[in-house]
Amino acid sequence: MCAERSEEDTLKSPGNGTDMPSHVPVMADEVVDFFTGGLNKGLLVDGTAGAGGHLELLSRALPGMSFLAVDRDPAAVEMLRRRFSDNPDVTVRHGSYTEIPEIIKELDSGKASAALFDLGLSSIQLDDPLRGFSYRYEGPLDMRFDDSTGTTAGELLNRISEKEIADLIYKYGEEGRSRRIAKAIVLNRPIITTLELAEIISASVRRNSFKILSRVFQALRIAVNGELDQLEMLIDDLEHWTEADARIAFITFHSIEDRKIKLLFRDTPGYRQHSPRWVVPCEDEVRRNRRARSARLRMGIRV
Repeated sequence: MCAERSEEDTLKSPGNGTDMPSHVPVMADEVVDFFTGGLNKGLLVDGTAGAGGHLELLSRALPGMSFLAVDRDPAAVEMLRRRFSDNPDVTVRHGSYTEIPEIIKELDSGKASAALFDLGLSSIQLDDPLRGFSYRYEGPLDMRFDDSTGTTAGELLNRISEKEIADLIYKYGEEGRSRRIAKAIVLNRPIITTLELAEIISASVRRNSFKILSRVFQALRIAVNGELDQLEMLIDDLEHWTEADARIAFITFHSIEDRKIKLLFRDTPGYRQHSPRWVVPCEDEVRRNRRARSARLRMGIRV
C-alpha cells in the first residue's frame, strides 16, 4: 500500500478470459485490504460497479458475503450481468447510487455492512468515441452516463448563455480561463463534436493544454450528469441504509468531490476516518495505468 501523503502532494480485472473490453480497477489491492480487514458476512454494495473489476476481486476475497452491483450506465449493467451470470451471490441493478435505498428495500436484503463508490470515469466509457467523454477522439458531444435520458453536453453548450457556460467551467472544472473559453464557445456555436470543442478551447487559450481540456470536459460531464448533486444526496442518505460499523470507501478523481468525502469522514457525526486517512496509487500502478494518477482512496467507518 502506498504511504500517506499530505493534502498538498498530490480498470475490469485483468485476464478473466472473457471478450469484454479491458478496464483496470484502481487501487484494487488497497480496496480489497480495507474490506477484508473487518468483514466476513452481510451485504456489500458497489454503487458504481462499472465493468465489475473491484466487485469480482471482492467477491473472491469475501465468499461469505452477498453483493449488490449498481450502475447508471445501461452498457455497464449489461456487462455486469454477463460477467456475474454464474455467481448467485451478486445481484445487478440499473440505477444511480441515489436509488440504492429503494433497491435494497425492494430486495429485502437489510442494511449494508459495506459500500464502495468509484467516482471515476471508466476506461470503457472514455475510450468509446460515441459516448463523447474524451477530447482525444472524434465523436458526438454526449457525455451522459445513461444515454437513454437527459440532456447531452452538446445540447447544453448550444443552449445556455455565455455567463452560464463560464460559471459551469469555473465551478466544476476549477479553470481560471473560464470566461475566455465561454466567449469562444458562444462565438463558434453550434458545436457538434468533441474535436470541434477541443479545437475551440485550445485556440481560445492559445495553446493545446491537456490540463485545460481535461478541466473543461470534466466540468461538462459533471453538469450533464448532475454528479455533485447526486453525491450530496448519497452522502445525506448513506447513514440510512448502512449498518453501524459498516466499512465505506470512495475513490475520487478530482478535488471537488474529494473535499466532500473528506468532510464526510472527518466532520460528520456518525462516521470516523479510517487510518490512513487517504491512499494514492503507488508509482508502479501509475506507470502501468496512467489514468490512476489522479485517484485518491478515502475510507471510513459508520459508528
